[in-house]
Amino acid sequence: SSLFDATSEKIGFPNVFLSFSGKAPMPRPQYKPQEPNGCSSYFLGLKLDLGIPAMTKCCNQLDICYDTCGANKYRCDAKFRWCLHSICSDLKRSLGFVSKVEACESVADTVFNAVWTLGCRPFMNSQRSACICNEEERDEL
Repeated sequence: SSLFDATSEKIGFPNVFLSFSGKAPMPRPQYKPQEPNGCSSYFLGLKLDLGIPAMTKCCNQLDICYDTCGANKYRCDAKFRWCLHSICSDLKRSLGFVSKVEACESVADTVFNAVWTLGCRPFMNSQRSACICNEEERDEL
């Protein structure tokens, strides 16, 4: 559940995917990552662009990061936040409209907070797909 995911992140569940023995997983042989889906929400089936299409690039980068075996969720999320806020910085430099920049930053914070709070399950699911642990049956190879 989303409440479990949010709670698990708050109380310090790991930001990395480990095998049952605690060892780092290996990339799954012949694994083909899913195509990044932009800012589609994993949770509600909604688009989160909210009028700022450049955010799609940031969301795609987050999808790729989550889908890379051995990724660190905290680092993926930090890069995502930086990407979102760089859009607002670019907007500020090019337009200078304070109200537009504030709206951009508000949207960026909302999108980031949704990912940070609810992103544990999508991250773990992506890691399970992208990685194989030594304990897994060898017939997958």
